[in-house]
Amino acid sequence: MKKLAILVILLICVGGGVAGWYYTRSANGKTSYATEEITVGNIRNFISASGSLAAITTVEVGSQLSGNIEKLYADFNDEVKAGQLVAQLEDSTYKAQLLQAKANLENARATELGVEAQSKNLKASMLTAKAEIQVSLANIRKAEVTVEDAERNYRRSKELFERKLIAESEKDSALTTLESQKASLQATKAQHESAKAREMSILAQFESLDAERSGAQARVRQMEAQLSVSQINLDRTSIYSPIDGVVISRAVDEGQTVAASLQAPKLFVIAQDLKKMQIDTAVDEADIGVVEHGQKVTFTVDAYRNRTFNGIVDQVRLSPQENSNVVTYSVMVTVINDDLALKPGMTANAEIITGDRKDVLRLPGKALYFKAPDSMAKEFRQQRAEKGRLATDTLPVWILDESGKPQYKTAKIGISNQDYIEILDSELKEGDQAIVGVQGVVSNNSSTSATTNRRRATIRL
Repeated sequence: MKKLAILVILLICVGGGVAGWYYTRSANGKTSYATEEITVGNIRNFISASGSLAAITTVEVGSQLSGNIEKLYADFNDEVKAGQLVAQLEDSTYKAQLLQAKANLENARATELGVEAQSKNLKASMLTAKAEIQVSLANIRKAEVTVEDAERNYRRSKELFERKLIAESEKDSALTTLESQKASLQATKAQHESAKAREMSILAQFESLDAERSGAQARVRQMEAQLSVSQINLDRTSIYSPIDGVVISRAVDEGQTVAASLQAPKLFVIAQDLKKMQIDTAVDEADIGVVEHGQKVTFTVDAYRNRTFNGIVDQVRLSPQENSNVVTYSVMVTVINDDLALKPGMTANAEIITGDRKDVLRLPGKALYFKAPDSMAKEFRQQRAEKGRLATDTLPVWILDESGKPQYKTAKIGISNQDYIEILDSELKEGDQAIVGVQGVVSNNSSTSATTNRRRATIRL
């Protein structure tokens, strides 16, 4: 420990001596500045994100029925067309159910026909009853006329008998005839009432038959529905591709039993078109504000390390995803994959281009970190005071003029990246030398170098 303490003290003393020697020389030397040229070129700003490649439309093909896989007509990587048969379930049970449904429908239709036949019989009976009513009405009128005639005969016979012109037997005969006709009239009226009662009975039977007909028709519709369901179930034993695409997954084998209880078991996964894919990238909430629809995207995948692919931002989804207190948003990137080099599930390392300027005047980013040495602070403050207060989009820049003297300039800035800052309106021009740091102290044809402190902020004096 004692030796270590002595060593530390010696190092401190040596460092102090060197520093004293350096500053003694700096006081008599000339400051030299490190500069970088202001150029015309391109500036690209981007946000890094990663995600997985997937087909834009991916469909899981399942079975709505339970049963055994009788035959498979598609396998991994097979191209299929919409409506193409890809699997067949064993269908004997569903064929039997269809036959039973057909028999039930025929039985229901036969019942309906029987009701219709009864309806026709009742209609005929109704016509007969109506005819009997009309006949009975005619008979009543005829009997009434006969009674009226018998009454007149009886009155004449009574008058003649009172005049002693006819015998009493003739009068009695006329009375008997009158009473007989009255009885016939009552009988005819009774027949009329009987015919009306029969008509009412037939009407009641019609009402009952209407209810029976409605039941028979409902039964027919029910059996037709059952037949349709049985036919649909039988059709569903043949499983077809819903889209044009490529089979990227097969989950069953021939002879395997699938059970469709709460959900349809998955048989295949079909990607619609692998020539057009998408990347679901996760962008941090701090960067999502500059991401917009239509922005260009470049990305790479591990399978092709020396190749860069292109895409377009298609959608910025509003639903946030939070993981370990980090909030991200899904940005969907559309990718053209004409050569089918990209595969579903590949991890894409993407750069979303949020700004891209061509042939613009650009300032080296290192100029932001320059801090004027204290020996020049007074002069720099005076030049800065002459410029006045800067706007928020204006940057102070120090350049070396042709005589090697620092000059204070201002520049209105645009987009930037880690290397360059776009200059929009400025006192600067191409070829100017921007000061980026103090290079060293030059004295008696010798120099030493010293690094400057860098801060990502406005130059402070």
